[in-house]
Amino acid sequence: MHTSNDYIYVLMPSLSLLFLAGLLGVCWITQRRQHFLLWLCSAYLLTAVSISIRSVLKLEVLSHYVVLVNALFLAGAWCMSKSFSERRRVVAHPLAALVLCVTTLASLYYFALFEQNTIRRLHAFSIGVALILLLPVPAALKKAPPRDWLDRTLLWSYVSYAVFTMLRPTLVAFFGQHGLSDAMQANSTYWLTTLMSILLFGLLFTVLICAVTIRETVTQLRTERDMDALTQVLNRRAFHEAAQQRLGDQRLYPMAILAGDIDHFKRINDRWGHDRGDEVLQLVSSILKRNVRNHDLVARFGGEEFVLLLTHLDLQGAEQVAQRIRQELSNDKQVLTQGPGLTLSFGITSIANSSQLDGALKQADELLYSAKNAGRDRVHVEGRFYPDICFEYTLPADEALASAT
Repeated sequence: MHTSNDYIYVLMPSLSLLFLAGLLGVCWITQRRQHFLLWLCSAYLLTAVSISIRSVLKLEVLSHYVVLVNALFLAGAWCMSKSFSERRRVVAHPLAALVLCVTTLASLYYFALFEQNTIRRLHAFSIGVALILLLPVPAALKKAPPRDWLDRTLLWSYVSYAVFTMLRPTLVAFFGQHGLSDAMQANSTYWLTTLMSILLFGLLFTVLICAVTIRETVTQLRTERDMDALTQVLNRRAFHEAAQQRLGDQRLYPMAILAGDIDHFKRINDRWGHDRGDEVLQLVSSILKRNVRNHDLVARFGGEEFVLLLTHLDLQGAEQVAQRIRQELSNDKQVLTQGPGLTLSFGITSIANSSQLDGALKQADELLYSAKNAGRDRVHVEGRFYPDICFEYTLPADEALASAT
């Protein structure tokens, strides 16, 4: 019969799992979009309850609850499998998991009450749990391997745990002093090996998951700090930081700065409403991003003004990019279905080093507004002469007529 100290000893692995489940629950509360945290928390809770019952009950009593105890453990395995699939964004195969659970429980019931074969019972249970854990692994391996070492370690730790679970009875039978003959005893080599493997892998998974969660929280905060919320391009501050890094790499020269501004944006807001104006900003940003490469930068400097830093391009190449953007935007009729099409004006200047960034931005801005004054929907490039045009000539026809009267 267990004393109070004995209960503390045998329940220590369960209590440790409950603590880890609580830690994961706290992580999930701070990162509600990370559903895999909640599934892993549920896996630890179910596993803790299962091994607690298995550790405390006597054999003669446990035999009446063998299906319930193992059903809880299998449910915990399914929650862990679901957590892994959520993390890797692959299919969890719930129907296959249900079939494996029913098959495993039926085998346990048969070997416990009819054939009464402990060794086959242990093998059937271990294989069932391992197969449930391995259900999402093939799809995960078919995807591109994770580049981050944390994700790689998490992937192979999970696979290792599943394989070890399947081989555990065989390993204990081979290396254990008594083999599997005393496997049903609470202090047997098999049961202690089971508890230690669950606890050690649980600790490893929790450390890795917490590290991944912290990293993704920091990444999310950095993204919120650096990105314009509406258009999902860099904001002004982030552009200056990233531009300084690009300009410090001599391999990326020649470079050019493009300052672009949506023509008559106020008129769009007045006629279509601010919601449609937001759609216009999102459309423009998506077209800009489609026309740049990995080392290029796109930023919204405020309002309807955008700035691009193009690498490995001279002024002529940058002008071609600007013209391509203008053409693509003018052909798009999805947002503004009626009336004049969307147009952008651009000012383009070259840049030779990081100390010229502020000056280059100012010069590109001046060229942009000379393009506005020259009639809008055009590109002005550094080093060329552009005659100034009276502002009235740049107004839309209806506004010019109104001002004349």
